[in-house]
Amino acid sequence: METRYLEGYVDRAFLNDQEKRKKIEETRTVTFVISSDAKDRHGSRLNMKNWKLDNYNRNPIVGYQHNVYGDNMCVPPNPDNIVGPSRIYFVEEEGRILMMGDVTFETKEVNPLADKLFNKVLNGTLRAASVGFLEVGQGRKVLEKDSNGKVIGETYEFEGQELLEWSIVNIQSNPEANTKSLRNHTVAGIGFLRGIGMTIPEIRKIVSDIL
Repeated sequence: METRYLEGYVDRAFLNDQEKRKKIEETRTVTFVISSDAKDRHGSRLNMKNWKLDNYNRNPIVGYQHNVYGDNMCVPPNPDNIVGPSRIYFVEEEGRILMMGDVTFETKEVNPLADKLFNKVLNGTLRAASVGFLEVGQGRKVLEKDSNGKVIGETYEFEGQELLEWSIVNIQSNPEANTKSLRNHTVAGIGFLRGIGMTIPEIRKIVSDIL
């Protein structure tokens, strides 16, 4: 099953509110809007009333660039790419449901990368987030029509989604989603190849031929 990635953004109200900013600096906890029911740039719409969070809540991680499995197919996972734990909740704003994520960034002593990302968020340099999820159920395509009944487009509406993780990202809507999904399914295979004595260059050659 393909892992999908869709965008979100930081709740940046704290940047102009010194009291909120001070509290964030003390708690190291920042709020992101990580999902909504708005039509995204891929032409799809999430079902905000059917998010599956049970598995995520057992291990509520926030990553960096979705690199929670490793940077590429031949590099082991780096635990520092998990920047902190999260709390997920929903709010209603102007009739719309938003899925929010509070991330508490690890300290510099524990994770220098998390500390750097925290300061970049405070600085306003990093603002984007992205959810990684699996589709649940069977979605449907809905035709969009203008006032005269002419079809002007279509939207894929998800029946539901299971949250795997969410990440602080440099650019929203990760263009490498398909490659990352393939990587996730091939980690076990790479472990097997290493186990039978193949070298990293040999494995890279096999992966290159596959891709």
